[in-house]
Amino acid sequence: MSERSPSNPPAATPAGEPFEDEHRETIVAVFGDTSRAGAWYPPERLVAIAGFGSVTLDFRDADLPAGPTEIRPFAVFGNVQVIVPRHVDVELNGVSLFGSIKHTSDRKAGRKLLDRVLGKPPPEPAAPPEDEDDRWLEVQGWAVFGNVTVKVVDS
Repeated sequence: MSERSPSNPPAATPAGEPFEDEHRETIVAVFGDTSRAGAWYPPERLVAIAGFGSVTLDFRDADLPAGPTEIRPFAVFGNVQVIVPRHVDVELNGVSLFGSIKHTSDRKAGRKLLDRVLGKPPPEPAAPPEDEDDRWLEVQGWAVFGNVTVKVVDS
């Protein structure tokens, strides 16, 4: 690893603390697919690039670090899907050119309306683990002839 000097400072977090290499990761899929699922430890900053391919990031069983986890999906003639459990908050922003950036949920609004009409009580939302309330995802997506989708699901 190279020495850091005042002329070569490390990248900094919003709090001003430097990102170490173990806190960043890049996932690339070109003419294929790549996925992360199951039990895994996401870094604080994750870049996902899909070029004529797809990247799936499944956070249902992931052990998120405290604070924000930054995700930068780039979909160029490809797709990046981020699957998030309902108890994790998501901030989604992005730019789309001949593509789409979407935030979806697995719950059906029509089903909730039907349940209300029939007098059924709404299901109890799953309680987040006690240590999960200070963890969230910040997704800043770019889609050019591609799609970036954040899908919220029940765990």
